[in-house]
Amino acid sequence: MSTRSLGYVPALDGLRALSVCAVIAYHAGATFIPGGFLGVEIFFVISGFLITTLMLEERISKGRVSLRGFWLRRFRRLMPALLTMLTVTLVAVTFVWTDAAPEFRRDVIPSLFYVSNWWQIFGVDVPYFGTGSLPVLRHLWSLAVEEQWYLLWPLVFVACIGRKNVRRFPLGITAAVLSLIVMILTAFAFVLDDEARTNLLYLGTHTRSSGILAGAALALLWSPREHQSRAHRVANFAMTIFALGALTLIGFLMATMHVEDEALYRGGLAATSIATVVLIMAVIRRSPGLSVRHCRSHYSLRSASVRMACICGTGRPSSCSMHESRSVNSLLQQL
Repeated sequence: MSTRSLGYVPALDGLRALSVCAVIAYHAGATFIPGGFLGVEIFFVISGFLITTLMLEERISKGRVSLRGFWLRRFRRLMPALLTMLTVTLVAVTFVWTDAAPEFRRDVIPSLFYVSNWWQIFGVDVPYFGTGSLPVLRHLWSLAVEEQWYLLWPLVFVACIGRKNVRRFPLGITAAVLSLIVMILTAFAFVLDDEARTNLLYLGTHTRSSGILAGAALALLWSPREHQSRAHRVANFAMTIFALGALTLIGFLMATMHVEDEALYRGGLAATSIATVVLIMAVIRRSPGLSVRHCRSHYSLRSASVRMACICGTGRPSSCSMHESRSVNSLLQQL
């Protein structure tokens, strides 16, 4: 399957911005969107799609994917933002919110090494959705999940289809099947009123990989420019209907889901991932592409700010402190 450059797609930035706004509204305590935390799942799917697309385009343009170059780009884009946020938070807990200082000292090292989610699962007694305000750094779990993905997925990609003449279709099928398996196992693994189990299912890299794998599978199995070149009115109309349905479904889930709901783990997260895949296909199908360099530049710069805005992850609406909310709002303005 041949692939042309995806290019920079402004509509994807809009979709990411909407997901961030949903998370912020949730943390702000907006009662009309109790499921705003699903914005993180949307972001996971988009991230899996974009990162896989960038590696596919690098493979075609250069004949191979440079792991060193990939990891260096991620480090340069994300680490400065993380260090800035940690520095600001350190000043805040030292001079203003001093009650949060012990939790900051406890969680800062796992945060720096992008293992915050596993630290919260095995190293912290209070579950992520436990009663009371959430410590300032525990929202970094979502960034940890993505960074672990950035470490492992390129290795799999290069090992399987790192060279230009190797077909990508088998890896795409594998990613799609694994995503489906994770969704099913998550549904069966959920146990009502078991906080430890819910904590693991919500924060675990293995359980939250379903959305990222779904986005990666889309990038591997679907070539947007090929489909766009053969598009006709009926196909465009059908895609529009599917996209409206997907958007309506996500809106319904955000308006009705709560973090403790059994339905969230037995279909809610999966439905959000699948609906996001449909939305990605719809917005790309109707968006003109530019160059690979333009795509990489915009993705790196904008995703850094959006991802840091998503650092609040999901928690109880009261869990984001005032200085975190201000930081998120400031970062969102960079979109």
